Amino acid sequence: MKSQLDINSCVKRSPLPLSSRVGDDLVLFSLSRGMYYGMPAVAKRIWDLMDEKVTISAICDQLMEEFSVDRDTCEAEVLGFIGQLEAEELVVSL
Repeated sequence: MKSQLDINSCVKRSPLPLSSRVGDDLVLFSLSRGMYYGMPAVAKRIWDLMDEKVTISAICDQLMEEFSVDRDTCEAEVLGFIGQLEAEELVVSL
């Protein structure tokens, strides 16, 4: 199923995966899929920003303040990443 996410979509992380911080990285474990997912610093930051319902645009706004990235690149990368998380049932779109 192709993701219907766009820059104005609201998302929130799923409460289902277990998570653990390992150094600067985050590791998620999906019980339903039996899979581990490693998240480096930027991915971990996106995960943290999705603790509450948030638009993808707001995530990009925050990331552009914290990291050296232009809007177009940020939007494309964040949409792709969140789309992957959605496909793995690690986030929900609201």
